[in-house]
Amino acid sequence: MTIRVGSHALSCLRKYWKRETKAWGWSLDLVLFPVEVLYRTCVRLRLFFYKVKVLKSHELLVPVISVGNIAIGGTGKTPFSRWLFETMREMGFTPGLISGKVGRDEHMLHKVWNPDGLFIIGRSKVTEAKLAAVRGANVVILDDGFQHLGLARNIDVVLVSAEHEGLKKCFPRGLFREPLSSISRADMVIVSRKTASRSRAQKVVQKIAEFVPEERIGQINLGFSCWKNIGGDKIEGPVGQTLVVTSIAEPEIFMEIVAANVGEIPEMEIYRDHHEFTRSELESLSLRAKGYKVVTTEKDAVKLKEFPGILDNVYVLCLELRWELGEHQMIDILRSLKERSQ
Repeated sequence: MTIRVGSHALSCLRKYWKRETKAWGWSLDLVLFPVEVLYRTCVRLRLFFYKVKVLKSHELLVPVISVGNIAIGGTGKTPFSRWLFETMREMGFTPGLISGKVGRDEHMLHKVWNPDGLFIIGRSKVTEAKLAAVRGANVVILDDGFQHLGLARNIDVVLVSAEHEGLKKCFPRGLFREPLSSISRADMVIVSRKTASRSRAQKVVQKIAEFVPEERIGQINLGFSCWKNIGGDKIEGPVGQTLVVTSIAEPEIFMEIVAANVGEIPEMEIYRDHHEFTRSELESLSLRAKGYKVVTTEKDAVKLKEFPGILDNVYVLCLELRWELGEHQMIDILRSLKERSQ
């Protein structure tokens, strides 16, 4: 397995956050404890300032739905945002989905999933949300918006990963942006699972129920759907040695999914999250990949597609969102938004 510069440091940090380290992890804990205390204090102060309106939230003339999380990546926001976007369309809305500048790959993927949809990417969520309304959106979906309190929202949806079960520390000692108790601000909390078992997900649901009523908790599974080529056509799965090429937040989880579907543990080339591939990188990678079937995510595929003919034998593993709990409650919340807007 090759871990590129930039992603290696983050990989070590994630192992530390998940308590997969030894003595040095405990030592680092002691050093970072006062930093975490300071960080938590700053988070609480910021929330308080918004609550007492020292810091202002901008309100739009159209309703806003925020999809976010309390962890640093890896909860399934992008496929859930897709489900939400398509569901709002089925309800008769014209949604506009806003992505942050760092999420170019997510923005591109949404355009692949729904080519005629309204998707806007930019640094300022307030500015881009206003632009979406000007362009005809009668509901704005804010991707990764739970902490972005500068834009008022009508519905707050928070995703919590079942793979993060048992973790509770905040940055920099943990991967949480806010304490778990912060989910009490949400209108709906969705537990997502990829490789975690249903029983493990249920433990997370029970923990969340300490802060949120059970009727406001849902659960989804992001499981294997099909294989596609780089052009988006369905194909048979890879046979033989596989090489995973990816630049996502938690590549080890994707590796588990690939291994479960190809029958062996693949080799990996890991880049930092949201990495922008260059032609020279991919030309070097093509030499490394000789004799292998290259496996990647949908999010990475939209970037690799920009360099046709360099990598051969690319297999895109697609995931499908399946509801296990709370779908009707989520739809009822969305319907109530439609009723209020009429």
